[in-house]
Amino acid sequence: MQSLLHLLLVSAIWQQSSIFISQEDAVAAGGAAVAAFAFLSPPSSKPSSLSINRIGGKKSSHQTDRSILISNNNLLGSLYSTPFDLDLYNDSNDEGDDDDISEDLNNRSPLAVPPSTQLILGINKYSHDTTLCAANAQTSEVLFAISKERITRSKHDGGNIATLVETCLDCLELDLDNVVKVVMNNHHHRILPLIESDIDHMEWEEGLGINGGVETGYSDEYNVLESIEDKMELSHHLAHAYSVCAQAPFDTGMVVVMDGMGETYRVMKKAMEMEDETYVSDFSLVGNDDYYEEIEIVPRDLDELAQKSYYDWREAESVYTFCKDEAGLRVKPIFKRFTQENSPPTLYNHGFENMDSLGALYSRASSHIFGDWNACGKAMGLAPWQDHAWDDDTEVEGEMKKKQRIIPEMIDAPIVEGKLYVDGDLKINRMSMKGMPFISRVDSDMFDDEGNMVRTKRYDFDDNDYKGPTEETNDEKKDESDSTPVSEKQLPTRVALDAIGLAARMQTDLETVGMDFVKHFKEQTGETNLCLAGGVALNSVLNGRLCRELGFENAFVPPYPGDDGIAVGCCAYGLFGGQAGEDKSAPKLWNESLSPYLGPLPTSTEMAEAVAWAEPWLDVEIITDEKRRIDILVEEISSGGVVAIYNGRSEMGPRALGHRSILADPREKGLVRFINEFVKKRESFRPFAPSCLAEEASEWFDLGDYAAAVDNNVSPFMSLTAQVKKSKREKIPAVTHVDGSSRLQTVTPEAEPFYHKLISAFYKATGVPMVLNTSFNTLKSEPIVESPRNAVRSFLSSMGTIEILVMGDYVIKRKDANVRKLLGEEQKNGLMTQPSFPIRAGAVDYKNTFTVDKDDISETKTFVRMPGRPMHNPKDEWFELVDDLEGQLLGLCDGSVGVNDIMTQFAAMSGDENQQFDKITDYDKVLFENIIRRLIRLNEHTLISW
Repeated sequence: MQSLLHLLLVSAIWQQSSIFISQEDAVAAGGAAVAAFAFLSPPSSKPSSLSINRIGGKKSSHQTDRSILISNNNLLGSLYSTPFDLDLYNDSNDEGDDDDISEDLNNRSPLAVPPSTQLILGINKYSHDTTLCAANAQTSEVLFAISKERITRSKHDGGNIATLVETCLDCLELDLDNVVKVVMNNHHHRILPLIESDIDHMEWEEGLGINGGVETGYSDEYNVLESIEDKMELSHHLAHAYSVCAQAPFDTGMVVVMDGMGETYRVMKKAMEMEDETYVSDFSLVGNDDYYEEIEIVPRDLDELAQKSYYDWREAESVYTFCKDEAGLRVKPIFKRFTQENSPPTLYNHGFENMDSLGALYSRASSHIFGDWNACGKAMGLAPWQDHAWDDDTEVEGEMKKKQRIIPEMIDAPIVEGKLYVDGDLKINRMSMKGMPFISRVDSDMFDDEGNMVRTKRYDFDDNDYKGPTEETNDEKKDESDSTPVSEKQLPTRVALDAIGLAARMQTDLETVGMDFVKHFKEQTGETNLCLAGGVALNSVLNGRLCRELGFENAFVPPYPGDDGIAVGCCAYGLFGGQAGEDKSAPKLWNESLSPYLGPLPTSTEMAEAVAWAEPWLDVEIITDEKRRIDILVEEISSGGVVAIYNGRSEMGPRALGHRSILADPREKGLVRFINEFVKKRESFRPFAPSCLAEEASEWFDLGDYAAAVDNNVSPFMSLTAQVKKSKREKIPAVTHVDGSSRLQTVTPEAEPFYHKLISAFYKATGVPMVLNTSFNTLKSEPIVESPRNAVRSFLSSMGTIEILVMGDYVIKRKDANVRKLLGEEQKNGLMTQPSFPIRAGAVDYKNTFTVDKDDISETKTFVRMPGRPMHNPKDEWFELVDDLEGQLLGLCDGSVGVNDIMTQFAAMSGDENQQFDKITDYDKVLFENIIRRLIRLNEHTLISW
C-alpha cells in the first residue's frame, strides 16, 4: 500500500493542471462511500492554496480557484476570501516565529482595585438585557459594567445576575463584603417584596425548574445579595433618566425618555402610598399628594381609569429636567404618558405588541416584518428603501423581459398620528400590522415554475446599481467580456416590498410624532440641551433629526439608551440620588460622559490560552510594535480585505466602537453584500456604519449647526444618522445607505487612541478619513464577542472571510489545511518525511436522520456534535456531514492512523481480491481524492487537525 500512496502522491493529481472527477466517473468507480466527487487544486509554493475559495475579483498569486460539488446540496461550506483582496504579504520569520508565547506571571486582574474599595451596584434584573454597573462608592468612578448576553452568548439575555456579580467581583478582586449598596430595576414586576422576600420559595421554584428557577443561580447569594442590607428599587423611566443626565457633558438640560413599556402605574402609586423606602419613582420625587400637580400626566383621569381597567397602565413617554451644581444632581419629572395593557400581561412579552407607546408600536412593526420585537434596528435600516426603484430586466426562457420599474408602495394611512402630550389626541391604526405577519408569508416569486423554493430569504436584495464580483474565466484574459458574475443582482420579493412600505410608514410616523413631542417640551421648558434615553433613542435616524433640526445647543445620547443602560442609571442614583443639598460628603458628580469601554480587560495569559486552544488552525505572529500592527491592518483593509480587531476592554451597549469590531474599506461598494452574506450571514439590505475621524467629519457629512460646539464630535457612540455630502457619496459607497445617510461614529484620540491612529493611517494611505465598522460577531443570534476565546471562535467561524484578526499583540490568520504535511513532505534529498496522523478535536456524538418523501425517495443525513472543537456553536450544536464516508473518516481520526492506513482499510472494503497495489486504478484515484477532500473539510471546520 505504501507504493500505491507514493504513486498517488507523484501522479497527475499533484501536477499543475487540476484533475476533475465527474460524478458519473465516481459512481462508476464503485461504492456508495465514494459516490460524491471532488475537484482538487494542485499544490503551489504555499500549502495554503488548498483551502482558499475565491469569490471573485483579483486572485492572489498563490491561490487558485476551486469548484467543489459534493452531493446535490453542496454542503462543503468552503473557505472564502474577500473579493477585492490583493496578495500583500509574504511569509516572514523575521519576528516572533521562534519565540515561545510568554506567560503572564502576574496573575492579578488588570482591573483589580484596593481591597478596601466599597462598591455601589446598579442592576437591570430579571428582564431582557440584564446588566450590571459597579462604581466606587467613595469616588463615584465607574469601575465595571457588562451585560449578561456577553457572558452567556445569548443576545438580549435576561434572568438572574449571579454570573454578572461573580464576574464583576473577580475582575475587581473584591467580594460581596465590599458591596455597600444595590439599586435595581425590573419593570415587569417588583423584586424585593414579590420575589426576594422569600428565599425558601425561590429555592422551591429552582428545585422544580419553574419561573426564575429555570436558570442556575436563581437562589444563589450572588443573585439575591441577601447579606447586603442597603437594597432598593428604582422605577424604569427614572433609571433611564439618571443613566443619561448624570453623565451629560452639560449641567442643565431636558431628558426625553421614549420607551416600549416602563413601570406600571399601580406599582408606582402603591409604593408611594405605603411610604415604601425601598422603592423610588417619579412620584416619590414630588411628594405624596402633589404628583398630579407637579407632573403633567396623560391621560389626566389615569387614577380613575386604573381602578376600572382589567390590567395596569405602563410608562410610555416621560420628560424630565435636571440641574448639576455644587449641591448635587436634581432631577425633576415634568411629563408622563401612560399606555394601557390591552391584553393579559401573562401572554407573549406581557402583551407588549398591543400597547400604544411609540416604542411598542415600532416593535409591533418589527415583529410583523422580522418575527422579532427587538429587531427595530433592522426595520430602521429597511425603511430608506421606500424611495428606491429597481429595473427588472431578468431573462425568461432566453428572452429579455420588457424592462419594468419595481417601486415599493407607501402605506397611505398613518399608523400613529397626533400629539403625545394632548390627552385623547393620539390616533393609532394597526390595520397594516394585522393578519399574517410578513415573516410567515410565502409568495409565489419565492418559487420557480416547478414549485421549488428558490428564494429562501424574504428580505435579501441589492440596490439597482449593484454589480456582483466577477470570476475571471481565464487568467490570460482580463477584459470585462471574459468575466462572469459570481452573484447576480437580487431583486426584492413581493413580501420584501410590502415590508419596506410598512417599515417606511412606521419610521415616518415615529419621526413626525417624536419631533413634535420634543419640540413642544423644548418650548415649554426653555431648555437648550437635550438628552435622549429609552429604547426609541436607539433610532439613530430620529436622533439625528432631533439634534440637527430643533435648535438645541447640545445633545447627548449615551452608548446604551436601551435597557442595558438601566444598570448605569440605577448606579448613578445609588451615587447621587436623594443627596442634593444634604450630604456634603456625597461622591463627586460625573463631569463628563463615561467611557463606553467598561467591560473585562483580557490579560495576555487569557489571549495566549485562546490562541493555544485553536493553535492547529491558526497562523500566529506576535508583533509588539503598535505601528506595525496598524500598518498591517491598513494594508489589508485598503486592498479590499476584511479584518477584525479585539482590543482592550469591551464596549458597553449594542454598538461596536472599535474594541470589538470588524473593519473594511468604505470605498468598496461590493463589500456590503460580501460582509452581509458571507461574514455576518444576514440580509443583504443591511447598511454599515463609518467610524470617522471627528476632526474630518464635517467635510464628509452634514452635521448641523451645533457640531462646532463639540468640535464635530457629534456621535462618539454611533447614536446619530447624518447625510453624506453629495460630493462624497461615490467615494464611500459601502457606508452610504440607499438614501444617502450614514449611522456615524466620530472618533477622537482622547476617547480611543489606538482606533484613532488606525483610521488616521488609513486616511494617510487612501485620502478617506474613515473605515467601515460593524460589530465583531459572525455566529447567528450571538452578541458582540467578549472573551479572547469568543474572538478566536468567531474569527474561525467566518470561514476565511475575515482575513486577519488582531488581538492585542497577536496578528492571526487562518491556517489552511497542509496536505503535504498530512501525506509526508518530499525533501530536497528525495526522502519522504513521516506522514501526520489526523486527530479529532474532542469527543464526538453522532446523530442520523432518515426521511422518506411523498415519492418514496429516502434520504439519510448524518450529524455530529463536538463541544471540544473551537468552532462549536452551542445554539446550533449539530454539524451536518457530507456523507457516510466523512463520518467514517472522523471516527478513524484518533491520532494513530494516517492516510496510508485509511486507504488500506477502504481498499480492503472494496472486496476486490485481485486488487493490484503497484499501479493506480481509477478507483484508487477517486477514493484518494474523496478521502483527502473530506479530511480537508473536517479540518476547515475544526473537527480534526494534523
